[in-house]
Amino acid sequence: MPEQPVDTVKRVYAGLTAFDIEMVLGTCDPEVEMIAPKSLPWSQGDYKGLDGAAAYFASALGHLDQAKFEVEQYLPSGDWVAALGWWSGRFKESGNEFNVRFVHFWIIRDEKIVRAEGISDTVPIATAGGTLVPATG
Repeated sequence: MPEQPVDTVKRVYAGLTAFDIEMVLGTCDPEVEMIAPKSLPWSQGDYKGLDGAAAYFASALGHLDQAKFEVEQYLPSGDWVAALGWWSGRFKESGNEFNVRFVHFWIIRDEKIVRAEGISDTVPIATAGGTLVPATG
């Protein structure tokens, strides 16, 4: 029986939490497109293909020594899934932590991710990563 789109997305989060990039890339179509906020310390914004996805995930997980995704809700509709929840992590270099809300949009075809877009509250992430210094009053 074919895997449902939500199951594919669940495998992505399991792979990210386990820091298993190969598992995450195994869910991706060779022509995958990814869009991430440029305000993340490791993001250049748009990524294409498996090489682009590998570069994004390797950079993100290279900055962190732990990451956890707590998905509160999966909202499937045909070949796409929206996932809403909390993302927490800790930066290797500083030990600073973050815990932010996210919504991720995934388009799945033939059990592979063909497009992913993430929206997160990036200010706490950038602050914890040292790329954004909070204003002082």
